[in-house]
Amino acid sequence: MADLSKVIKLILHNGIEKYKKIGSAASLPQLNRARNEQKHQKIGAISVVRSKEDLSTPSGVKGYVITSRETLLEDALLVSHWNPNVFNYLRYSDEKRRFLKGHEEKNLQQINTFVVDIDTKKQPYTEILTAALDHSIGVPTMVLETPKGFQVYFVLEKPLFISNQNDFRGLKVAKRISENIKQSLAKVLQGVDISCNDFGFFRMPNEENVRWFSEGMVYDFGSLIAWSKRQDDDQGRGLFVVANEPSVQDPTQTAWFQELLKTRHVKGESGQLGRDNLMFTLALACYSAGKGNDETLDLLDEYNSSLALPLRHSEVQKIVRSAYKGRFKGAHQTYIQELLTEWVSHKEVAIENPMGGWYKFKKERKDRKRSHYDEWEADLLSYIQTVSSLEQPIHWSTQKEICEAVGMPRSTFNEVIKHSKKILIKKSGKGRAAKTGMTSVAVLLQCALSYQQTHRVLYQEALDIMRTARENKEAIREVMTEVAWFREQRSSPPSAGKKFNSS
Repeated sequence: MADLSKVIKLILHNGIEKYKKIGSAASLPQLNRARNEQKHQKIGAISVVRSKEDLSTPSGVKGYVITSRETLLEDALLVSHWNPNVFNYLRYSDEKRRFLKGHEEKNLQQINTFVVDIDTKKQPYTEILTAALDHSIGVPTMVLETPKGFQVYFVLEKPLFISNQNDFRGLKVAKRISENIKQSLAKVLQGVDISCNDFGFFRMPNEENVRWFSEGMVYDFGSLIAWSKRQDDDQGRGLFVVANEPSVQDPTQTAWFQELLKTRHVKGESGQLGRDNLMFTLALACYSAGKGNDETLDLLDEYNSSLALPLRHSEVQKIVRSAYKGRFKGAHQTYIQELLTEWVSHKEVAIENPMGGWYKFKKERKDRKRSHYDEWEADLLSYIQTVSSLEQPIHWSTQKEICEAVGMPRSTFNEVIKHSKKILIKKSGKGRAAKTGMTSVAVLLQCALSYQQTHRVLYQEALDIMRTARENKEAIREVMTEVAWFREQRSSPPSAGKKFNSS
């Protein structure tokens, strides 16, 4: 299991006190030494909540302020969420000191880590590791399992301290880096929440939910800026997007706006962009088009009334007020894309947006005549992840049952297995007694990297079984190479300014 004290210390970067000011269990020499060490350091505060429901009560966030690592470690098992990025100060909004205030980005003291929220377990955390290595900035510092998915931490080698200079330029750069990290992973992983608050609340790590942790995987902020600029260049945009001039085209007359306005079945569920997001995007478009507050409220009120599951009128008013505060210049194409994909998937829609040019959306897979083999491979990998486990990494069944479960023709199954370097298969028996054992590189890697010895033993046993099948030769080599590499990285000491996959 990961050492929680090391995890907390690495992430928080001395942003809060080491020991309590009152009632500490530390000895007097320890307290004096800590005070001397922190004499010239900037100290802030974080907050925690006891349950996910406390994040969105009618009175705001219900929780309490923490100013020392000692308190945080004592309460780690009692709380559900925390702020891994430190604020200058946090206050209570009520006399009973139950509800928090001060969670504003411009009140951030320092940014310690970028966190990506993934709202599915269709892929194991080991696929997240390899995806981050191959397609993003590099292997994450930590992967934490949540009830519905994973949260992926990329910790900075040194914290980025936020100031109000140049209109919070440092904060803007950090937000763009966060956006690019999420988008790079969303291209290859399912369930990446692009709309997740960059520097808000995330699940509290503990000794039970940390699936991967490496002190050596820390990131130099300068290298992340260089990486992010290259991502921006690939998308044809600059590091900052400032739209001071009005758009030539009225966004409320665009195809994407009209298509969203036609939707009637939109609803709101956890982990997806729903009614609130869609109406907020429409309101931002109206705002950027220069329409008045009342005109926009009338439009959204009419749209809301046409929904199968409408919001309360007060909620629509709140959405319009938020859009017209002027914090955003207009609707962001990332959210436009997500909304079109989620709710207007029956046809291609072209969008034009000052934030990033023209984009076209391919038809849903069910509308295409022929699925590509890489998609069938993804289906098989998802199936393997569902039916296997750390306690049983190899799933035994018949090919007929597998094909029926995935909805795949037998000929396609054989073709995918023949070319896949990620799926391992072992056939046993003949005729009606024949069984097919299946696992994947990701599942075996998950067993091998487990903190539990029993899982590591099962990994070796599964590897020995799969070695006897000739068609697994390349996949076996892939498993062993990745296991050796990741074990080495997890055991390596922290390295200042380490640059992973930054080219």
